[in-house]
Amino acid sequence: MNTLKKLLTNKIFLIGLLIRLAVMPFTGHYDIRGINFAVYQLPFHHVTDVYKIAESGPIDYIVNVNFGREYFIYPPLTYFTLGSVMWLLSPLYGSGFVGWINGYGNDILRVITHPDVFRYLFLMKIPYLIFDVLMVITLVKFGSTDKEKKKLLAYWWLNPIVIFLPYVWGQFDIIPAFFTVLGAWHMRKNVYLGSFLMGIAAAYKNYPLLFLPLIILAIAKNWKQGIAMFLAGVLPFIATVAPYAGEKFFRDTVLFSWQSQKMLDFMWGIGGDDGIYPFVIGYTIIAFWTFQVARKNKDFTSPIIMSLMWYYATTNFHHQWFMWVLPFLTLYAVKVKDFFVFYAWLVGLFFVRLVEIQANVTTEMFIWLAPAIDDLPKTRTLVGHLYDIHKVRNIVDSFYMASALWIGYQLAAKKEKKAIV
Repeated sequence: MNTLKKLLTNKIFLIGLLIRLAVMPFTGHYDIRGINFAVYQLPFHHVTDVYKIAESGPIDYIVNVNFGREYFIYPPLTYFTLGSVMWLLSPLYGSGFVGWINGYGNDILRVITHPDVFRYLFLMKIPYLIFDVLMVITLVKFGSTDKEKKKLLAYWWLNPIVIFLPYVWGQFDIIPAFFTVLGAWHMRKNVYLGSFLMGIAAAYKNYPLLFLPLIILAIAKNWKQGIAMFLAGVLPFIATVAPYAGEKFFRDTVLFSWQSQKMLDFMWGIGGDDGIYPFVIGYTIIAFWTFQVARKNKDFTSPIIMSLMWYYATTNFHHQWFMWVLPFLTLYAVKVKDFFVFYAWLVGLFFVRLVEIQANVTTEMFIWLAPAIDDLPKTRTLVGHLYDIHKVRNIVDSFYMASALWIGYQLAAKKEKKAIV
């Protein structure tokens, strides 16, 4: 509570808050409506199994065309969390929201120009603001001096990626990212609570399951504690998905969706139909390094950064997934000498990749203000007029590979003898 009071009187916090409040009502990708098409089922229709709706229920034209039925790919805790906030705010949504979220067939213009659309966009992003505030409160706690606390606040709260992904785009990755940071905070004193919170994060998006073994390798005192930590970590995930695991649609679109296995799209052929996966190779090397080196000072955050950066380097990742590593990069930018230059480089590289890979990223976000904005030239098209767009994409992806390798080397060779967290 004291931290929140201090934030509310802090100029940096107030500036960042005003920026967020300013963009929330007027921007958004179609994704946010697709996500909330499932979310609204709980508070407005009292449906607790949205996957049955996705499998056989009617889906609006714009949702179906842009996403399809397999868009309902998120674990149930996501829909229950967002749905609970929507339920609390349901009086503010008003009676017209149900019609808007269900859509008007192929009359997309009616969706975009609805008289209450700005209110809907604002309200749907409020859960992101809640968890974003919780995130910055938690991050600031990692600061050991007032100077570090101020830097952590500024680097996170004014970070353009943090403003863009939840509030302009409308993606919810801030929620699992928060629980991973909260888990890291508690991991220092209670490894079981820390592991449990990592499992909560995985119940929103399953990526924390990737670095749970690395954390165990880094800090578990013995194999018994390691097993207990693993069980504490997977328990929330299993408990939240178990009621739906018997449904084929849920297994195909959530547990084993194509997005959850994108790291296996990249394969090096070794003859015949056989191949090896670069991501698995790198992840295994990181695990070996964690057990042999990072374990000496109980450094579990370096392996997290290494594994996620390697994931981005070897996967055609979605931009919102970069939110997963950003809190840990922020910690290192403040705590590790000379790491800020890599932090700034990656923030810039994020937006370079955004411009060249997302054809609609500079226009679709703002069509709510004026539908004609969507007719403006797309950034990817403009870049393509200057140079081959496919080569540009490959060059940018090569930068991610180089960044992952170099940052991994820097973390492995860093001079600090004690763990950052």
